[in-house]
Amino acid sequence: MKKTALLIGLAFTSLSPCAQTDQFITAAYSGMKFQVPESPVIVGSLGANNDILLVKYSDTIGKQYISFGTENTLETGGCEWSDFFEATLSEQKAHGCGQASVESFRSVFVQGGDSGTWKIADRVYYHYLSDQGASFVFFQSNNGNLIKLESDFLDSDGFRRVLGDL
Repeated sequence: MKKTALLIGLAFTSLSPCAQTDQFITAAYSGMKFQVPESPVIVGSLGANNDILLVKYSDTIGKQYISFGTENTLETGGCEWSDFFEATLSEQKAHGCGQASVESFRSVFVQGGDSGTWKIADRVYYHYLSDQGASFVFFQSNNGNLIKLESDFLDSDGFRRVLGDL
């Protein structure tokens, strides 16, 4: 009995330092720094038109990832990015953006999820979170590019931590 109690006590003691703190590493993308969870399985970068940084936490294809990508080709229907994202989040039909672009974006990113804005420091982040599948945050980088942050496992707090808000 004493041996069992001792083994259980040692197991909890050895696990508690791991459970007490979350560890993060710094990822740099598009001249900005982000805090991502530690111990990725792989980190990769593809410097093409969309210039992607991928941080992967699983060996399973398409699972447990965080990606950063430049989205300068997003079809906004003739609007500035900020006006477009505001239009996708608004119920109002009167906006200067092409209705087809707004509705198309809404059907993919807004319906069935939590969406809105976060204002962190001097930057606005447009978030589109899903309980099933990938979630997205869009924002403008320091050099004026539109950045898409995507993950299939981060929740609202996880995204905010990556962005340096928590």
